[in-house]
Amino acid sequence: MDFQQSKTYTNLQIAFEGELRSSTRYQINGIRARQEGYIQIGNVFEIVAGFEREHATIWLRLINEGTLPGTLENLLEASAVEDAKGNGSYRQFAEVAREEGYDNIASLFDGVANIELNHNVIFQNFADDIQKNQVFCKPTEVLWICINCGNIMGGLCAPAICPICDFPQGYYQVYDTAT
Repeated sequence: MDFQQSKTYTNLQIAFEGELRSSTRYQINGIRARQEGYIQIGNVFEIVAGFEREHATIWLRLINEGTLPGTLENLLEASAVEDAKGNGSYRQFAEVAREEGYDNIASLFDGVANIELNHNVIFQNFADDIQKNQVFCKPTEVLWICINCGNIMGGLCAPAICPICDFPQGYYQVYDTAT
């Protein structure tokens, strides 16, 4: 039997989605508990959210027959998901809300749709950088910032090792004064 046609595969997908939902919900619950002054309970929600996230990772690895998707594949999938929400489902949800007289909810759906489209652009830009091998080297000089120690350097490429904190190149990103 083809694994992707099996009930087990379907169950893994359901389990994966359920664990993701629980993880996010518990993170939200933890934030709320802390806001209400229940720090220990908030911490427990956060710990269990991490466990749920790990369970989701286990199911995702099995869905992918033993491996997790790579960063490029994840970026392309995330870009497509954000585009579908921004141009599709959230716009449709806004239309329904407007038709039913919930203009404030329609405005929220439209606003979040725009945010999702921005996420699409961010993910797509990073995917493009990976495909062009331009994550840590750019065609023109830029400023690079080490996100570990704050060191800023100019150049075509981020340094292989930060000269200040000795962290690897992966801790460098293009410097943006807004961050």
